[in-house]
Amino acid sequence: MRVRSKCAVPLSKVTNLSPKDIQRGLIYASSGNHGLGVAYASARFGARCIVVLPEHANLYKISLLKKLGGDIILCGTTSDVRQQKVDELSLERGFMQIHPFADPVLIAGQGTVGLELLESLPQVDEVYVPVGGGGLISGIAVAVKEQRPKARVYGVEPEYSNAMWEALRHQGPVSLGRVETIADGLAAKHTEDLNFSIVRHYVDGIILVSDRQILESTLFLLEHARVLVEPSGAASFAGLLANEKRQGCAVAVMSGGNVTLHQIEELICDLIAGVLVFKMQEGCAGS
Repeated sequence: MRVRSKCAVPLSKVTNLSPKDIQRGLIYASSGNHGLGVAYASARFGARCIVVLPEHANLYKISLLKKLGGDIILCGTTSDVRQQKVDELSLERGFMQIHPFADPVLIAGQGTVGLELLESLPQVDEVYVPVGGGGLISGIAVAVKEQRPKARVYGVEPEYSNAMWEALRHQGPVSLGRVETIADGLAAKHTEDLNFSIVRHYVDGIILVSDRQILESTLFLLEHARVLVEPSGAASFAGLLANEKRQGCAVAVMSGGNVTLHQIEELICDLIAGVLVFKMQEGCAGS
């Protein structure tokens, strides 16, 4: 089996740490997906792993983190509060911080997704990538554009969690006043300079999609493609469908499958009822 995506990327980061840093223990803020990758890498190296999650964190992701040996801290509902907690504990106890999306080594690791994509489809014309903080698209965009400059790379964000879209509009990172989306893995209040600069240089555009479009894509993939992904992962497919100018061979990168059938059932009920209740899921997203 091949270690991929959210596990392989943190594994590349931990591999590059010194034994002394690993022994300090690793701490990071996460909405869950990035946390699972770092927890897996920590377990492989026998390191202590502390995950600072939002108070409303996905219970299924919490259970998976605990199985991997992660120590869970629930703190606040915004990413800035959780990052303050990470900074505080790092200073007090000497933990090693792992940033969820603005780390050059993590971004390089995420670029391997783009390289594998090109190995499978060397003539790809369009690539759609879900965007939270901007780590995943930073790595994929560099890998794809450097190897195939003619390919178009699009980021996809929830319309009410659009930190990267706003950063591009304002020519620099901004902090959103609030974030509302069912895609908890993409719920980022801000991006960082590193991610913004890469996206501005390599990405062809950001597509905004509604929660309804994300839900419909989640259910379509389950019913017709037999692919079970969480809403955060289905957002890229929603972006592909929403792009009226799409053409050629297109790939949607679906990152995030940490969802239960019960949670899918709840989403179906919301969709059938025609009532989409926005859930405050402002997290420290790693995508």
